Order: sequence, then C-alpha cells, then structure tokens
Amino acid sequence: MAGCDRSEKRDDLMQPSLSPQLTPRIVVDQPVALYDAPLSIALEGFAPRTRVTVTATFQVAEATPWRSGAAFIADDGGRVDITRQAPVAGTWEGVSPMGLFWSATPVPGKWRPAPPDWVMWSSVARLHAEAPGAAPAELTVERRLAAAGVSRRLVREAGVVGTLFLPPGDGPHRAVIVLGGSDGGISEHRAALVASHGYAALSLAYFGTTDLPSELVNVPVEYFEHAVSWMRGQPWLQDGFLAVWGASRGGELALLLGATIPAINAVIAYVASGVLHGPFEPHDPPDTPPCWTSRGQPLPYLQEHNATDDPTSVDYTKSPVAESPRYLSQLRDVNAVERATIPVERTHGPILLVSGQDDQIWPSSILAEIAIRRLQQHGHTYPFRHLSYEGAGHAIYIPYSPTTQIEYGHPNSVHYTGGGSPRANAEAGIDAWRHVLAFLEESAGSVGEPSNSPVQRTGGSRCSPSGR
Repeated sequence: MAGCDRSEKRDDLMQPSLSPQLTPRIVVDQPVALYDAPLSIALEGFAPRTRVTVTATFQVAEATPWRSGAAFIADDGGRVDITRQAPVAGTWEGVSPMGLFWSATPVPGKWRPAPPDWVMWSSVARLHAEAPGAAPAELTVERRLAAAGVSRRLVREAGVVGTLFLPPGDGPHRAVIVLGGSDGGISEHRAALVASHGYAALSLAYFGTTDLPSELVNVPVEYFEHAVSWMRGQPWLQDGFLAVWGASRGGELALLLGATIPAINAVIAYVASGVLHGPFEPHDPPDTPPCWTSRGQPLPYLQEHNATDDPTSVDYTKSPVAESPRYLSQLRDVNAVERATIPVERTHGPILLVSGQDDQIWPSSILAEIAIRRLQQHGHTYPFRHLSYEGAGHAIYIPYSPTTQIEYGHPNSVHYTGGGSPRANAEAGIDAWRHVLAFLEESAGSVGEPSNSPVQRTGGSRCSPSGR
C-alpha cells in the first residue's frame, strides 16, 4: 500500500498544475460573418513560449462534421496570432490565416447528409484551444452562405428547374445564373453566396433531377433560352444585368450560352473548356450521343470522330483516375478542335476564365486558352481575362471551403483525382473569388458598353493571367 501511495503522489507531481493567473481565450474579430469573410483568430492568455493546440470542428445542422487542428508556440506575451504565425504541426504548413478552415477533413465514421435547405443554415465552427498548465478555451463562430434577408425558393415553372435566391428588398436586382458540373442536380452554395453580395441568383439544374434528362446527353440549348427569358420576365430584373457562371462542364456550358444567347451580359467560367465535349464517361464509343443540341441538331464535340484519341493514355483500372492525358491526346486532332470550338467571340459582354494548371480531370488551363486565343483572334470588343493558377487542380471553390478532398467518387462510378494540392486549390479559390466580385461589379456597371481598352493584368507566382 505504501508503494501505491508513493506512485500516486509521484504521478500527481508529474501533472502540470493549473495557474490561477492564466485566463486563456480565443479572440475572433467576426464571430458571425459571411462564408467568404476572412477571420482574424488569436489565442491569448497562455503561458509564454508554451505549445498551444487549437482544433476546429465545423458542422451544418446535423450533417457530417469536419475537423482541423494545429499547434503553435505562444510568444513572450502568451499569445498566438494565427493570421501571422506558422504552426509547428497540424493539418497545414506555413502561415495561412484561414488554414483552420480550408484544411479540414471529414470526421471518420460520422457521415450524415445535410438537409435540403442547408445553405440557409449557419455553418458552426467550434474552436477549442489548450496548453499544458492552462484551462482550455472555447469559442463558437458562425459563418453564413446566405446573409440576413436573403430568401430561397424552389423554381418549377415555365419549364425551369432550379433554386432562386434573392437579396433583401424589391429590387431592381442584378442577376446571375449559376450552373453546376457533370454531377448534375442542383448545387446551391455558390448561388446563396452570390445573393449575399446583392445579386439575384438562380441555381439552374439542367440534368440529373426531376423533369430533366437523367444524364448529360441531348440537353437542348432552348432550355436555357427559356430560363433566361424567365429571369428577364421577373420584375426585379427585366433589362438589368444578367451574368452566367458555370464550373467544370457547367463552365463549358456557360461559354456556350454566352456565345448563343444575346441577353446574357457576362460569363464566368471556372475550370472550363473553350471546346465542347461529349458525355462524361471513360469509354466513349464513336456513336455516343452529344451533350448539347440546338434546334434539334447535335452540336459537334471534341471526341466525335477524333483521329488522335488515345484510350490507353489513361489506366481506368487504377484508382484514382487522372483523365487529363486522354483529353490532351484528343486535342492533337486539329480538325476536331476546330469543329468543336465554342464561338466565344459572339458573347455580348466580358468573360472571366479561371483554371488550375495541375487540373487532372481535364487540362482546364489549356482548354481555357483555346477560348482566349479565339477572343484575341476575333478582336472581342469586351474585356476578357484568364486566371490560371500554378499548382491548383480542378477543385477551385468559393473561399475558405475545405480543399482536402483531392480524390472523389463521381456519379459515373469512377474514382477521380482532381489534381493540385489542398493549399494551392484553397489559395486559388480565395484569389479567384476576389476577381469574381470585382468582375461582376465592373460588368454590371457597363452593361451594353463594349470596351476597346486593354484588360488590366496582374502578376504573381501562383497566377498567370492572360487576356487583351
């Protein structure tokens, strides 16, 4: 018994005692903020030069939680400034003020779906900081995709299928049609955030949901003409500014619509293509139907009668699949490229393209440059720009979204890699979003006014903009 007593006392002495002088706390400049607002986070009240660990758990409603964390060394005043300090360990490296947000990963074994209207809920971030000899500190931060006063309603009228987000007030409102990619259905998060910046935003479905084609096959351009007419018929828009923003196959579609529908005033295309493609399948036979039709006629696409397509350039038996090499083989057929190139010069407004130079879904930087070269060759009279991000892949999202899921399972049952690194993808998303908001503001202010002035260029090691 005596030995046990000595052991227990020794263990007690080994435990750090809590200092009554220490009052640890987490300080955030915006406890409630829009999703795209950068936050300043500091940890205070810890012992000088101690190791402080902070974790963040993110959750919307009862959906799957995501988690990140890092360890820092407090300064001589017992403070950690996450906006200026690099962690000594954690889910990211180097200085990154919002590293806690983009570096998060799903909590294993906790998968739960989000409710259908999840974009109207706050994304709750529970921050927890602790260090030896100090009581833990906790703080809850709310981030919103939909700002106060933004409304959401389902649209199932005039043949249009989507979700409409409106900013507060009766208008008039400038507007954006938001298009998803090859996974189909309705993706609402970008539309909700755009509405939070004062635009009416319609997240428009075009396949993969009720009353629409089940696959990305034979989708008529006329459907989008009806959607644009429906938007133009709303009392808050009419002759006002209307842009279209698409990502991936939705970006390809956005470029096609801009070149086809004069009522569209501007185009934003993320990781897109200036060339039309066939269905998103790994083994496309020669008689595969087209993705897009116009007036009942199929629109030509790159894979159609392609003389240089090399299916062996990609090993579909290995996971994950990087499919860019096959697209590169198809681009060697000059005639096929010419047939399928979108006449982007017909667009009645400015164009912004965003791409990742390490995109492994398809070579979006090269595909975007096809559109840029065509705009240059035809002397497009509206501004255009291509933001091409070094090291980034296909997953260029809205700011501060988790970018750790480089690999993902597609609805076509193929497990893909999107390329890039989590940090490069995150930084591309942050920078591109800044340009998107500026592009929308500038474009909305000059509707119907062609410009012969050069597009402003910006530099940077990650971003290689091109344009006129």
